[in-house]
Amino acid sequence: MKGPVAIAATAGAVGLVMAAAPARAQENKFDLSLALVETYDTNILRLGEQRTNQPTDNLSTAPRLTLDYSRQLARQRIFANGYAGYVWNNRFDFLNRQDIALTGGADIRVGPKCRATVLGTFVQAQSDLEDLGVVISNVATTTDYSIAASCPRPSGFYPIASAGYFKVDNERRQLRNQNIVDGRVGIGYSLPSLGTAQLFGAFSTIRRARVFDTPEGPVRDVTQIRSAGLRVGRDVGTRIKASGEVGYTSADPASPQATPFSGITYSINASYTPISRFVLSAAFGRSVSARGNLGVSYILRDQVDFGARLTVSRRTSFGASVQLSQRDYKGEDPLFVAEPRLSDTQLNAQADVRYRLAQPITLELAARYRQRTAENDFYDYDSFATTLRAMLSI
Repeated sequence: MKGPVAIAATAGAVGLVMAAAPARAQENKFDLSLALVETYDTNILRLGEQRTNQPTDNLSTAPRLTLDYSRQLARQRIFANGYAGYVWNNRFDFLNRQDIALTGGADIRVGPKCRATVLGTFVQAQSDLEDLGVVISNVATTTDYSIAASCPRPSGFYPIASAGYFKVDNERRQLRNQNIVDGRVGIGYSLPSLGTAQLFGAFSTIRRARVFDTPEGPVRDVTQIRSAGLRVGRDVGTRIKASGEVGYTSADPASPQATPFSGITYSINASYTPISRFVLSAAFGRSVSARGNLGVSYILRDQVDFGARLTVSRRTSFGASVQLSQRDYKGEDPLFVAEPRLSDTQLNAQADVRYRLAQPITLELAARYRQRTAENDFYDYDSFATTLRAMLSI
């Protein structure tokens, strides 16, 4: 067995947030584009040497229709972005299927101080075969709804609250189906010379489709997560932004296969902009969550991220990022009883260059390396992928 590496992570003390709010420029816009995405992946099946000696490389072609919409309506703003398309694979055509990812919502202002952000996300695509643990065709449909509200003040106390609902439905792996209800409330304090601070309490209820037979009768696979803590943030001019969060979190799973957890969770995020066109970012922390399609009662995750982006001109930009994470799986599916994953360490490194060839045409070339080292080395693998994306505004 290969021992996992103990590292730190980005996810927040309680956060069960699947997707952050999309970037929204202040100007009104409606951009509709045709896109063609070509991806060559050396190991699309996510298999290591122990599991196959057959070719695992694949070239996929995905035409898409993309949308980027934002509009100001008095003091309110509505927005939507994403794409809808279809993926064809040259070697593994059983993975051919629709590929849809759409996010929409609104920024709402009430009175002189209060604001709320409402978000809805819909994703439908073939599951990543790493998540499934076996090579099988499976369409996963994910829906995610959230609302976050606060009444910030330049100085003094103010309330904050958020709530969300997350759901995954699987076409074939139906025991992976789950839904999560979460919420967070707190009191914030702002002081211009010091920044902001928030005391918060949070909860999540994770319900999975699995049912266990116990001497007391059938038990649904439900995990309750609770957390309380402190979050602080500070901007130093326009160049440095930093925030940190620490909390005490407990996870109480009903599954007899999962052990409970209680302890400190945390996250630290920082960005540095030495010049307006160059941004460096870093984050690390520890979290308890179950979002995704990994087939567990919950995951204890440690993660660290580094990123950089350089905008050379209005036409050209470069980006790079590295992510290292350790995941401890709690309450794995029966599929993994013979070969449990236990825990793993995953490395993701990627880089990209974007170039606007002409006013309506944008090209992007990206490369990504992924490596997974599991405590059970049956699940070890690595892959290298390159993607060429061409977009034509219409």
